[in-house]
Amino acid sequence: MANHVYTTINITGNKEVMDKLEEIKIKVEENNNDNHTALISGFYDNMENTFTWYGENVGAKWCYHDEFWVDVEGEVSEIRTTSAWYPPLEFVQHIYNICSSLDPECEIDGDYENEATTPIGGFVINKNGFNHEEHDEEIEYPDEENFENEEGEIDDNKYDFAMEEYYEKVSGIRSDMKSLAHHNLGNKLESETTEG
Repeated sequence: MANHVYTTINITGNKEVMDKLEEIKIKVEENNNDNHTALISGFYDNMENTFTWYGENVGAKWCYHDEFWVDVEGEVSEIRTTSAWYPPLEFVQHIYNICSSLDPECEIDGDYENEATTPIGGFVINKNGFNHEEHDEEIEYPDEENFENEEGEIDDNKYDFAMEEYYEKVSGIRSDMKSLAHHNLGNKLESETTEG
């Protein structure tokens, strides 16, 4: 079975972008009887439900949404996805192409984690380009057996605390990778400007 990768995609743009995303969201909800293709077919007119097409256009062999909300009165939208093995970075770039045609100043950023803990990453795409950063060092998942008391039973309090620490660490790394993606895209732009 494929490892699940959980990705959060944040889209910032003008009202035209939000109206377009709301229109797509309605289409996605109408087609949600097949949750595994609804999101992607909402953004692509030529979707093919094949391994090759998904690999080239989405970046994972399948991808569905857990959440899709649009602040039509504001400037933000968020899509949370679950995909197989990899984050849907090609899909993110496709969303950007749609949004940037309506608002050249729009930006998409986000982060992701693999349920197997590696990799954890962050990304950003805007008018200055695309950047993606990844943390691939193993993070130890708390093993229940390490929290047995003298009677051989699991000490639930200690195990729950270890799990809480683990999820806080993963969340911190996700945030760090997203910040690093922004930082390094800025540095890349500065060095290109200096060289030019």
